[in-house]
Amino acid sequence: MAKDVIVVVQRDALPKDKESLDILLVSTTGAYPVQTYRDIESVKAVFGPDQPNQNMKVVRKATTLLNQGKTTLAETLVNKFKIVGLETPKPTPAAAGTFVITFPSSVSGINESDNVYVRIGGDDEATVELTAEGEITTGSALAALFTGTSFTKGGKTYSATAADAVVTFTATTNGLADTGIPEKVELFKEEGFQSPLAITPDSIKFTNGVDAKSAADNLVEEIKKFQTDVDNDWYFLLTDRDDEESVTALAKFAEASEPTEAELGAGVEDHRKFYMGQTDDKTFANSTARAAVIYTDHLEEEADASYAGNVAPFYPLSVTWKFKRPQDGNADTSAGIKVITLPQLTEGERDQLLENHVNFLTEEYKRQYVKDGVCLNGEFIDVVLGGDWIAKRMRDLLYDILLTNPSIEYSDAGFGLVATAVLQALAEAVDNNIIARDSESKSGIFTVVIPKYAESTEEQRRNRVMPDITWEAQLAGAIHQVKSKGVLRASL
Repeated sequence: MAKDVIVVVQRDALPKDKESLDILLVSTTGAYPVQTYRDIESVKAVFGPDQPNQNMKVVRKATTLLNQGKTTLAETLVNKFKIVGLETPKPTPAAAGTFVITFPSSVSGINESDNVYVRIGGDDEATVELTAEGEITTGSALAALFTGTSFTKGGKTYSATAADAVVTFTATTNGLADTGIPEKVELFKEEGFQSPLAITPDSIKFTNGVDAKSAADNLVEEIKKFQTDVDNDWYFLLTDRDDEESVTALAKFAEASEPTEAELGAGVEDHRKFYMGQTDDKTFANSTARAAVIYTDHLEEEADASYAGNVAPFYPLSVTWKFKRPQDGNADTSAGIKVITLPQLTEGERDQLLENHVNFLTEEYKRQYVKDGVCLNGEFIDVVLGGDWIAKRMRDLLYDILLTNPSIEYSDAGFGLVATAVLQALAEAVDNNIIARDSESKSGIFTVVIPKYAESTEEQRRNRVMPDITWEAQLAGAIHQVKSKGVLRASL
């Protein structure tokens, strides 16, 4: 029975925390669970002197990240980040693939001078021919016939040796084969694979080869494993590895983290990353996206962490990463502000760094600042971070709509409701200086095309898939005008 009096009390929603970059710092001095840190003492308690996973480089990076208050133009500082400890990466040597066949102790059906045709993995092209010199009655005798034979499969040639009743085909070159070999072996008495023999191996085992991997590549694999198995809720990456091989591999990892439209359509989740590294190689070059590298003469100053700690607090507000003055967070600043050391560069070396899109601290007219605030492919850091923020915010808003509405009509009205995720994300991007404003109207410079029900196909209606919502915006790009386009695709 319904009550005559109903009282509902609603409270305002709690204020949301200020959005900040999700920073992960990777230590490679030993495995240690990922944790969130907010102060240096907590970091020292795990990675400081006399600790099992001692890593003073990580301590310095953490100190530098948190200690940018003297020179940053942001109103706040980095106040938390994650650190995970991984084992020290080591190179992996290349290894050859093997295909091992174990025959039973006794066999029958092969007489003296018989030719036997063996098909490997069900492939008519992967075959060997045997000739019996006497009646074959044991697995050992059959295995011996294979000695010195070979076949080709998956881009590799495999050559056989025999021991007892075991035949081992080993690839003649190390490395991963193009394709695997099905664990199947068939023996025939006639060429053309006629008259099969009733001989069934006891076991068949294919082991693919292994490509040689550098320590840097294995580090990337460990980071990917950490993403998959433990924690993928981070975006901005720094590590304690500054060698050229590691910086290059990590930059490629970040570039590959952004899924293509085809991958997204196939169900790949979007967990794109951004890598910040440092180098003391004046000729370092690697034209990859989603990674920024800063040059320094003194790697122990942790210029990458200084740079990130100095500018990252602006996030999600988009600001140029050029004209910033990262502080040496590990120095005693009691006598005054000390920025990271000005590198000693010739004019030619400066030009090469600029050509290679490597950032560095410079001094012009007695003013020190970082030049040029770019990624390794020449794109501006703020443009990449801004575009990533739009993608994340638009996705979050769309899920909010889908999860808070009992149903969304497959109609013009329903399409319009979904489109509010796009419109709101772009409007917020204008407020965050990611998208430019019109100088006269002060409105954001973007357009959104919302499809109509009449434009949907029968298949789309049957599967409740909306036609694409498309948008185009002019990114503020910190003076530099850059256009961005996007598509939002949703199932209702």
